[in-house]
Amino acid sequence: MNERMRTDYSYNLHLLSQVEIDDSPLNMPIIKAIDTYPPEIIGFNYARTTSNFRKGVHFYLDDYQFSRCWKEPERYAEMLRKFDYVFTPDFSLYTDMPKPLQIYNVYRSRLLGAFWQERGINVIPTLSWSDEDSFEFCFNGVEPGGVVTVSTVGVIKNVESLKFWKKGMVEMIKRIKPSTILIYGKPIEFDNEDSEVFYFKNTNLGRLG
Repeated sequence: MNERMRTDYSYNLHLLSQVEIDDSPLNMPIIKAIDTYPPEIIGFNYARTTSNFRKGVHFYLDDYQFSRCWKEPERYAEMLRKFDYVFTPDFSLYTDMPKPLQIYNVYRSRLLGAFWQERGINVIPTLSWSDEDSFEFCFNGVEPGGVVTVSTVGVIKNVESLKFWKKGMVEMIKRIKPSTILIYGKPIEFDNEDSEVFYFKNTNLGRLG
């Protein structure tokens, strides 16, 4: 493998020819809308050991537990194809994280999700944001009108985080108009407008909230 090919594979540039890209300045890979969702989910950290594939796989975990999906996308796409649904990776976005890194983490989530869809997986986009500045890119690459998922983990006990979470939900609903919002974690009151809301309990003891 020559130097250029190693670089392409390091950043998964070879996947771009297999997915559709939006027309925004950031050229985010597009995750197409679906209108169904799983009644049960399992963390990616248990996906290799379970024998029950009639679930959705979520990535509401610490980043190190699923970074291998980015490093070996083809290998893990084959593993995830066994499941009924797969959420996209929840790469971290923090308010003190430089904006280029936040954009990169959104991009990585969208690219893997779009690639998984091309491999025949039912993909549900995971949406997250940091502060209001992140609204300019954090919703890109998600086709409107479908099912999306967000998390409330770590939000309720922090006044600033709760404020930005609620503002982000308003913006997300305005832009994406999801048919259903799957929420991982404790309920938070918000105006869901015409979207159905379905909650999943936080089963990851490593994350509070």
